[in-house]
Amino acid sequence: MRRSILRATMVWEGFRTNAAPSAPAHERRPGRSRSRSGRSLTALLCLLLFAAPAPAQAVFDPPRGELRVVVLGDLNGPYGATAYADAVHRAVAAIVDVWRPDLVLLPGDLVAGQSRALPDERFAAMWAAFDAAIAAPLRAAGVPYAAALGNHDASKLRDADGAYAFARERAAAALDDVPFAWPFRLGPLFVAVVDASGPVVDDRERAALAAALASPSARSAALRWVVGHLPLLGVAEGRDRDGEALWRAEELRDLLVAGDVDTYLGGHQGAFYAAAWGGLELLFAPGAVGGRALRGAGLAPRNGLLVVDVGFDPFDVAVLAIDPATLAPYPAGAVPPRLSAFGAELERSPRVR
Repeated sequence: MRRSILRATMVWEGFRTNAAPSAPAHERRPGRSRSRSGRSLTALLCLLLFAAPAPAQAVFDPPRGELRVVVLGDLNGPYGATAYADAVHRAVAAIVDVWRPDLVLLPGDLVAGQSRALPDERFAAMWAAFDAAIAAPLRAAGVPYAAALGNHDASKLRDADGAYAFARERAAAALDDVPFAWPFRLGPLFVAVVDASGPVVDDRERAALAAALASPSARSAALRWVVGHLPLLGVAEGRDRDGEALWRAEELRDLLVAGDVDTYLGGHQGAFYAAAWGGLELLFAPGAVGGRALRGAGLAPRNGLLVVDVGFDPFDVAVLAIDPATLAPYPAGAVPPRLSAFGAELERSPRVR
């Protein structure tokens, strides 16, 4: 998998339509009957009309900010799957053809590993399928992307002897030139990717993150985000217990706040929420498939992806959750004003649109 940022030409202008102008209508001379060629033409047009494919599914495109980021995560199917749901393909097509973001962030669970029962050759096949379905279309369109690896991609869980419990997954996901935690800068945005493929981000990893946030590249950026698979808190049913969110989360939050981080983006929960917590914006990415219900909200599970538009003068962040099946925004009431998360009481961020 190519986790590195593509050095593609940035697209800052709005969506361009490629529709050709309609031709002027031709007047028809009056007469009582049409010629055989005229009748044939009419029959042909009717045949084409009824045989034509249905119009393409409408894609909601919100007002564009100065910087646009699309968040697409938790894509994986059953263990070992090498095919993606139709909704994932629709989402990728919308990214390429309509939303045209400056960056796509993939917060993990991109393939369906974390199973000792899988044959060795399946890991390369899964990453090849990811490349064909998601990464290659983005590269072809010149859309930069970056991924944080999830527990199904490259779990950092260790056995009692200290060895990685899912070493085959780690090896299959590894790249020689890109570590599992890495920072990058894209225009006004600085992003630090952390290896949150398990609940432990240890002291060494935290020190490296603090150093990245203190770098000139980070300090000169207008906006700083940190991205990892596991979030700081649990917001979804079935994900509201130890091991499903990062340990020592308050300490990590304070480190991020000290580094002037605006947002921590996490996946894994499979449910969308956005809230401020102790001076840090938390963005919980929905799952593109296998969505879960928000904890204690009494709402149905939803799949989703996020379109985030940022303005800098004045500063404004608009976060829109979109259903990948319909490519329409979540309905009103889908994101409750308050949420009792596993670890904190949260209030919905005004950034949610």
